[in-house]
Amino acid sequence: MSISKQKKKSICSECNQKCDNYDRWCKPCNSKHFQNDFNNWTSGNDKIDKIIQDAQLNANYWWGVIEWIPYDRFKDVKQIGKGGFGTIHYARLIGGHIAEWDIKNQQWKRYNKDKEVVLKKFDNFMNFNDVLNEMEIHLKTYALFEVSIRFYGITQDPETHSYMMVLAYKKEGNLREYLKINFNNINWKQKLYV
Repeated sequence: MSISKQKKKSICSECNQKCDNYDRWCKPCNSKHFQNDFNNWTSGNDKIDKIIQDAQLNANYWWGVIEWIPYDRFKDVKQIGKGGFGTIHYARLIGGHIAEWDIKNQQWKRYNKDKEVVLKKFDNFMNFNDVLNEMEIHLKTYALFEVSIRFYGITQDPETHSYMMVLAYKKEGNLREYLKINFNNINWKQKLYV
């Protein structure tokens, strides 16, 4: 979507309405494009589908969008960690993440075509609602504050059928490792925003 700047507002080249931001994101138009695609994908779980659809319909910016990502869009998948609730896998996301609507080609433009990501696999949750709650909290935290690790979407391990969150890969590892390495090199304000 091509947006031109105009006195602190942007104009959507698709609907010619004002947008509240300059990042080529028109919420009404993009919500419509997402909604038109709802019948073309499913996670196999109505509750997960609803989390994804709600995020897509309510995203004010591209970084608030998550999507269902088929497992075959990942390559070089390898386990890099294990915790109390599951395992963390490194992977490369083929095709990248949603960035903006391409009016000419009538499809989503994607950035970072070979994006490094982590797959957070939930193995040991007793209650599936805990998995859903973790996903919703992560999504809301990132959308509101942009300080947590970017949440790109949800996938499913084809062998175990466990759902996995697709998150940004950080070379520093998890938050604990990042702070251990960088604690003396960043100020308190930066620590609060990590």
